[in-house]
Amino acid sequence: MSQQKGKSQKSRRRGRTTLLRLLALLLVLLGAALSLRPELFPEPVQAFWQRLFPTAPQRGELEGPYTVVYVYDGDTVCVRIGEEECRVRMIGVDAPESVHWDESKNTPEGETASRWLRERLSSRSVYLEFDEQREDRYGRLLAYIWLSDGETLVEDEMLRSGMAQALSMAPNDRYTEQFEKLEREAKKASAGFWGTGFFR
Repeated sequence: MSQQKGKSQKSRRRGRTTLLRLLALLLVLLGAALSLRPELFPEPVQAFWQRLFPTAPQRGELEGPYTVVYVYDGDTVCVRIGEEECRVRMIGVDAPESVHWDESKNTPEGETASRWLRERLSSRSVYLEFDEQREDRYGRLLAYIWLSDGETLVEDEMLRSGMAQALSMAPNDRYTEQFEKLEREAKKASAGFWGTGFFR
């Protein structure tokens, strides 16, 4: 009797192991198919897979280096491209106002964010990374800003420091998940304006 029971348990364990291996194989095959031919799967399947197995966004081509001529506020700068000075609105972040035409919207926090950005970018060389849309309706360039090392994304640093909040605006949403994660971490750590109560 005990021998039969032991054989039965071993058989069940082998069955579970085989099932787990089959499931793992199916997941690998599904992942490969989604990577190679995502258009074959409906969007809900793609979104569910991305939530299960998030991947780092594919960085676009960096253009530059360009010199930062002026920092307008906490999320807008001016860079020199060739002989032209171009206003650049940073993608994916929103800093408190400091130079808004409606002065009632300008805040001391906006001045702090502007100073933070000015200290890091004024007269420095940077690279620009564009997303789907290169300009907004005001004629400003829309770009992610990388420091001269090509490794440090300024928007990341602003969010980590609690100097700005994440702002997702399609179709320029390449780093949305990354930015929102950094915002959550900054909020949890009470970094910058999260610690003062200005951000909620």
